[in-house]
Amino acid sequence: MKEPLRTLLIDDNPDDRALVIRELRRAFPNLQAEEATDQKTFCQLVESVPFDFVITDFQLRWTDGLAVLRDIKGRWPECPVIMFTGTGSEEIAVEAMKAGLDDYVLKSPAQYARLPSVTKSALKLAVQRQQLKQAEARYSVLFATVPVGLYRATPQGKILDANPALLEMLCYPDKASLLAVSMADLYVDPAEFQLWRQGMEKTGVVHKSEARLRTYDGEECWVEMSARAIRENRGKGLVYEGSLETTNERKRAENERERLILELQEALAKVKTLSGLLPICASCKKIRDDNGYWNQIEEFIQTHSDAEFTHSFCPDCMQKLYPEVFHESVKLGQ
Repeated sequence: MKEPLRTLLIDDNPDDRALVIRELRRAFPNLQAEEATDQKTFCQLVESVPFDFVITDFQLRWTDGLAVLRDIKGRWPECPVIMFTGTGSEEIAVEAMKAGLDDYVLKSPAQYARLPSVTKSALKLAVQRQQLKQAEARYSVLFATVPVGLYRATPQGKILDANPALLEMLCYPDKASLLAVSMADLYVDPAEFQLWRQGMEKTGVVHKSEARLRTYDGEECWVEMSARAIRENRGKGLVYEGSLETTNERKRAENERERLILELQEALAKVKTLSGLLPICASCKKIRDDNGYWNQIEEFIQTHSDAEFTHSFCPDCMQKLYPEVFHESVKLGQ
């Protein structure tokens, strides 16, 4: 069973109230109507729970429709209000619309049948406004708390908005100081900004583009940027919405990897100098280096590798140079 659709009907004329309720119940069988015919009743009803919609006359003995409208909207901003009256003017209708009136219907026999459709439209718009308000609230929370830098900017590079994560990433003390600079000012290399801008103008989307930005304190910051172009204000304004994620840690890791690769290549180059053909003297065993100088073999190897030498005698040399020591060692079993 559907919940009752509560309406507040404000009109001095009992016949008009009866006709309005009759027409509305044809479209809304679950209608629950409350009627206000004086100031006291109106105040009591307004102090109760909110109504789903309100229909009011303009000319009332104790007030007018504009005062009613302002009172209702002041208490229940999302409540649809329809003015159904035989008096008033175009100026009054315009003023009422500016104050938040949802629709204005002239009171005449031919117009009573319009009330249900006008009411349905007003209720539908009220639901849409509420959904939009909720979506904007969720967006605001997400924009403020997501740990990714977010921004909105014009195609010319003027920053319109930025979230706290972006301020922290670029070390800006507050939003005003960041909005005072342009996107171009943030780029270390102006050519990178021009490439980003050309990509946005061409396709309207840039995905995971790397860039070097300058922080508030002058340091460089590597980021990965994504952006898209959207139309605002019924297609009249073009705005770029984008996100930034810092890649400083990844860049540092890449630089460290490149350094290690370079060191390894240098080490391999040194190893290769000992693996090729070496010009060595057949007599004294000296080796000729790249500059044409002859070096002791120990000196050459130590220069071209990490090897170190300790000196001793092989058995053959020991027997030849120091025979008495050699024979003594043999006797001792050494």
